[in-house]
Amino acid sequence: MLPILTPPKIDLERLSQVQKKVAKMVIKKNGFSKLNTIAGCDVSFSRDDLACAACVVLDYPDLTILKQKTRLVKLKFPYLPTFLAFRELEAMLKVLHGIEADVYMVGAQGIAHPRRAGLASHLGVLLNRPTLGVAKSRLCGEAEEPGKKQGNFSLLKENGQTVGAAVRTREGSKPVYVSIGHMISLPTAIRITLETAKGHRLPEPLRLAHIIATQAMRDKLRQSH
Repeated sequence: MLPILTPPKIDLERLSQVQKKVAKMVIKKNGFSKLNTIAGCDVSFSRDDLACAACVVLDYPDLTILKQKTRLVKLKFPYLPTFLAFRELEAMLKVLHGIEADVYMVGAQGIAHPRRAGLASHLGVLLNRPTLGVAKSRLCGEAEEPGKKQGNFSLLKENGQTVGAAVRTREGSKPVYVSIGHMISLPTAIRITLETAKGHRLPEPLRLAHIIATQAMRDKLRQSH
């Protein structure tokens, strides 16, 4: 397991090297034989670096909620584009402590990242568990606009390398960007994303985790006032 780096000073070169090391450890094929449960992982933010990490475990493919958990945390690292793992990873690991699922869906990039090591990949490597990234926006690469129908997708490529896919989860909505996190193939990540998209742009594991995290944060702020 790699250490979580929260350095006393921001050394982007050092952090980039950590990401490159993580990228080399990513396994791009399925590391599971069954898929009975899936966990959605999300972090909701407030001011003053207070955040709420949430996870929800769903039965697969029925998507009924089996377990949910939140954890309020104080973030120690500033927001820096392409270095999200160093800000959110520790919070995500805390909320996932004691949580078991066959696959973990993360609301962030996996290998669709300039150094091929987004939050979903970093989390998967640290946990040594299958993860996929589902992001609302593109961080790197280029993809053609997928067809308008739900289920259409186009490959996301950078410098001739496929790093993910733009996936239409709902007709009339913008695509989401799906990528390998760890121990999963891209076709499987796309399939899971589409099979868990139930009439919303975000797949249910992430949609529910976001709702739970946001509500927990609102409750905390209400109590503080």
